Amino acid sequence: MVTTQLGWQSKRPAFAVLTWATLAAEPAAEPPVFDPTTLRGLPSPAQRFLARALPAGVRLSSRVELDMEGEIKLGGRWFGFTAEQILRAEVGFVWAPVVGGRLWRFVGADALGPDDARIEFRLHGRIPIVRGSGPDIRRSAQGRLAAETVAWLPQALAPQSGARWVGVDDERAIVTIRAAGVDVDVNVSVDDDGQICSLGLQRWKDSAKPPVYASFGGSVESSFVADNGVRIAGHGAVGWSWNTSQESDEVFFRYRITSADFGSTASA
Repeated sequence: MVTTQLGWQSKRPAFAVLTWATLAAEPAAEPPVFDPTTLRGLPSPAQRFLARALPAGVRLSSRVELDMEGEIKLGGRWFGFTAEQILRAEVGFVWAPVVGGRLWRFVGADALGPDDARIEFRLHGRIPIVRGSGPDIRRSAQGRLAAETVAWLPQALAPQSGARWVGVDDERAIVTIRAAGVDVDVNVSVDDDGQICSLGLQRWKDSAKPPVYASFGGSVESSFVADNGVRIAGHGAVGWSWNTSQESDEVFFRYRITSADFGSTASA
């Protein structure tokens, strides 16, 4: 497990610690191993992407734990962050960052679990500055879960895992995956070598007044290769108004993955 060594639990809201434990639970049975022959018949972008991302025989884990670093835009300013995250396909995630430095330091978590979605951040770990839950938070988190599953858990995108693919053209395809009880369509762009270049979807924007589905997506600039050989999105940027004229102005998140652990069932 990536994060227990860092003692992050002592710094996070109780709901995040409990959700992390739920998502980290090992499955009752080992997942199957990836069979490349199951890619036959998929749209060509999906075949290239999955053939590059998944080594033959790798366990199709439903969970990944990540370490990352980057920048997040808050109130018009960019702040550096480091974060730990757990992501379980179809179920939820916990993103637990430390944002900023000595003068402005925010600690908290953004979490989606089987029963609820919540977000909470405190200045210097003490003064509440962001707190939210409810149907709009959950609906937005479902879109985030789908997008990040595409970026960081390609095992869940294999036909053996139940993902459904439809081709758009030789560079683009749409994958439909379950995300906390709903089906979400994610548009994926793949280059000739099988590297995912971008992804996008209609995500519930709970901060809009009133909340509404809006274009959301991200670019992928490079891959990260985990110890078991699985390739995931390693470096990129994320924002609203994806594939519109406002795209560059709406980017609010830049990330770089520094560690990825798929658990004890990572390989056969």
